[in-house]
Amino acid sequence: MKNISEAELEVMQVLWQKGASTSLEIISEVKKKKEWKNNTIMTLVTRLVNKEFIDVIREDKSLLIYKPKVSEYDYKSKETNNFIDKLYNGSINNMLVAFAKSKKLSKQDLEDLIKLVGDEEDK
Repeated sequence: MKNISEAELEVMQVLWQKGASTSLEIISEVKKKKEWKNNTIMTLVTRLVNKEFIDVIREDKSLLIYKPKVSEYDYKSKETNNFIDKLYNGSINNMLVAFAKSKKLSKQDLEDLIKLVGDEEDK
C-alpha cells in the first residue's frame, strides 16, 4: 500500500465517512473543513485514484461515483505498524512504556490495556 499525504487523507476521511460520493459531494464535505479550491480537491481525488485508494464508477455518461478502495481500518493498521516500526523498532511494548512514562495514558487507559491483554491471553 502506498503512502498518502495529509491533504489526500482529508479526502479519504470524507469517503470513509460518507461512502460512495460524487465529486460535488466530496468537494462540499472537504470545504466544510478546508478552504481549498474545487480543482485542488479534485487533483487530490485524481492522485488517490492513481494510487489505487479510490475506485471510480461511471453511473452514466456524465456522472462519476468515487468510493474508497482501501478501508479505513486497513489504512490505519498500516500506518500504525509503520509508526511502531519507525519510532519503536517494531515494539509495541516500547511504545506503551514511552506513552506511560510521558503520562499520556490515563488510569482508565491502563485498565483497558490490562483487560485487553488478559482477553488475548484467554484466547
